[in-house]
Amino acid sequence: MLKIYSILPFNKFAGFILYGLLSVALITLAQEDNIANTKNCIVETFKQYAEENKQKTIGYVQLFSQSKIPKIQWDNYDYINVIAYPNEANGGKYYTIFRPGGSPDDVSVKLNLIKDLVMDKERAKANTKANTQILLSLRNYDIGKWPQGQQADEDYQRIIDDANKTITDYKLDGIDIEYPGKRGNICKNPKNLDPNHFTWDKNNDDRFITFLKDLREELNGKTLMLTVGRDVIGNLKEIDYLNIETYHNSIYQNLKAPDNNNFNSYPNSPLDAYQIAYSAWFGVGINSNQIIMGVDFGNTIQMVPNEAIKQTQFVTFPKSASLYGFNQLNDQIQPIRDFCSENNSNLYSWPWRNLSNTVLNSSLGFCATSNPNWIRKFDQKDNSGTPWLYSDAELNFQFLYVSYEDVSSLRSKLEFAKAKSLGGISISDVSYDDNDNTLSNFMQPIRGKSAVGSSSPSNGSGNGNSKSNPNNNVGMKKGIITGSIVGSVLGLFILVSCAYWYRQKTLRKSEVDISPELSSNRIVSSTTVIPSDRRIIDHLIIE
Repeated sequence: MLKIYSILPFNKFAGFILYGLLSVALITLAQEDNIANTKNCIVETFKQYAEENKQKTIGYVQLFSQSKIPKIQWDNYDYINVIAYPNEANGGKYYTIFRPGGSPDDVSVKLNLIKDLVMDKERAKANTKANTQILLSLRNYDIGKWPQGQQADEDYQRIIDDANKTITDYKLDGIDIEYPGKRGNICKNPKNLDPNHFTWDKNNDDRFITFLKDLREELNGKTLMLTVGRDVIGNLKEIDYLNIETYHNSIYQNLKAPDNNNFNSYPNSPLDAYQIAYSAWFGVGINSNQIIMGVDFGNTIQMVPNEAIKQTQFVTFPKSASLYGFNQLNDQIQPIRDFCSENNSNLYSWPWRNLSNTVLNSSLGFCATSNPNWIRKFDQKDNSGTPWLYSDAELNFQFLYVSYEDVSSLRSKLEFAKAKSLGGISISDVSYDDNDNTLSNFMQPIRGKSAVGSSSPSNGSGNGNSKSNPNNNVGMKKGIITGSIVGSVLGLFILVSCAYWYRQKTLRKSEVDISPELSSNRIVSSTTVIPSDRRIIDHLIIE
């Protein structure tokens, strides 16, 4: 007897559905892998450096305007450079903040903070075997407060005396000093800057090099580090390390090509800008193993009234743009000063500790936003190797633009440092990292350590096992997704099987019900079934 079925047999239909579900599952898993492993989001750690290739990590600590020392994961750093600002009461000249003669209260507070810092380091050494050294860091963008003119020799000697006394009294390990106008020769050209501009000329360069030689002798074998920008000076033979900082790149670029009416936006810390600076300093005789790469966890945020920021970080906008209308960020951001004048720039700093907590999704290695009002992009085509965010949720065509450092951009910088055998990496401010030390933990393979850091620091900063560490959470998330998809597929398979069984049972019942009518004298052949009633055929096809 010939059985009449629907056009597509149900068992083939069920197989087709099951195959489709499995394909969707595999595609979904592949996409989840791609989120965390494309050029736009690389979260895996890299191979631990061998002992002979280990590099240094340097973290800066700012005590100026602070009432207590920040939390520090001491075993993440080879050096902590404590920044000393000039004492404005000393005639506006650059002395260390520890020199008597200024505000007694201010000097006393800073001295006590130095003591606290040294004591905290000793506790960390006892608890974690951290062997971090502390350098006194003399840094100032204001080159007008450096010694110049006829009194330069006397003023430089005072700096040497003050610094050496502080290092000796508080058992510090050396000094980090900023080359005046470290962002480079842009501060030497007054004709394209404002009236408050400070100048620096070749004679000042020569005298500064003499100062470094004199300082080297006084340090008696302790570490001497010089912090610079991209523009070089020659004859630097007296230093141990050269810390090159090229972040706040937007300020430098706008000073380099000034426009009276407009600003241009740029990435904060692009890799290609650092590569140019490295080549310049290497070209004047600085060895790679002396060169430090400066990175900034402070990031930059600014208002950009130009829709092109959705596609590129390089856009032009009126100087009148500012951060108006975004009061909810006021407690998270701070203005960034211009390089060559007393004025603030149009940039603000939005430290990683605030940015990551407010906007980014830690479960995907911070490669996605947790706030739908923010869009993350990554710059590969312009060779900056940096992510950026934009948002226009509050004002039409008034975009907030954020250029920042994350694990993906940091990885590119670390790979460059490894390829060039650099001396190490410096962090602009250790307090800018989050409470789990996500970014500094990620850097640890260059020191021959694992990327997750070690035990807790003596003062409780970070736990060394970051909940926001992408290397932990991406795998966990993939496991959850895998389990969910497999469970769903198995459940659907069982459901389809039950439906198929019920379908077969219904068909068999239909055959039994129809057989008496089909066995009448109208059957002309035992192998052919020709129902005389059109309604029966319709019934079978529909069913």
